[in-house]
Amino acid sequence: MKTPKPHKMSATTFSFWRMALLLPAAVQGLLIETSRDFPLGSEVENLALRPSGSVLATVYTFPEIYEVAPRPNSTPKLLHTFANTTGACGITNSPTTPDEFYIVTGNFSFANFTPAPGSYALHRLSFAKCGTPIVKKLAALGAVAQPNGLVSVPNTPYLLIADSLGGFVYRFDTTTLQLTTYFDHPLLKPLAVDIRFGVNGVKLSRGYLYFSNTNQQVVARVKATGKEAVLEGTPEIVATSTPVDDFVVNDLNGDVYVAESSPNNGIGLVNVELDRCTKTPQK
Repeated sequence: MKTPKPHKMSATTFSFWRMALLLPAAVQGLLIETSRDFPLGSEVENLALRPSGSVLATVYTFPEIYEVAPRPNSTPKLLHTFANTTGACGITNSPTTPDEFYIVTGNFSFANFTPAPGSYALHRLSFAKCGTPIVKKLAALGAVAQPNGLVSVPNTPYLLIADSLGGFVYRFDTTTLQLTTYFDHPLLKPLAVDIRFGVNGVKLSRGYLYFSNTNQQVVARVKATGKEAVLEGTPEIVATSTPVDDFVVNDLNGDVYVAESSPNNGIGLVNVELDRCTKTPQK
């Protein structure tokens, strides 16, 4: 695949709810559907898809996880409330077990937009045959100042955890419960501004680790090869000048859809096919 030229993302934006990040085909068609209503004050932070087609949604303003069934006019169902924490953030499918998920919880102040380092923990959620969710706390994430993006490495016991405040990507072994530094680079770091958000989303796709940095307003990628996604080479920037939060990569063609946070919530597009046909970055 030809390396995408860095894009300025301000022009190609579409008002959209984050659930679209789970459905690249729907995003490509720009089909917008009304989002489901969550309790007042809910900050829906992240999403995962069950084999049944239901969507699991974590809420960062409350320590809760909901399930939304794939049928019209369905009401979000509260699955679990986590104890001794203020919110649930990252979620990802298990890298090895169907219908099993990993979730990060912790304390975050929306009054001053800062985390409470040392308050974060990782939990496993699995569904019994009767459909009842079983939640178990696996480990504290004391070294991670502000966990954000979370992704599993397929067919391994590993999860990758983005630390927005520390500016690292960590690797967590779900078998040994060990946390190690996986990636450290200047493109992961937050800037010295009032609201410090460095690396935000992380995705594995097409032999690369893709990551976003909110303060630096970039999406970048670095080669991640082999079964254990070993990093090689220098990161390359694929999108610039974008107020990026999270994003998704289309595994089929490499297009990147970026959730932009300002001036209005929207979706930006890095179109790989367009890059192949043009000599200058899209404006």
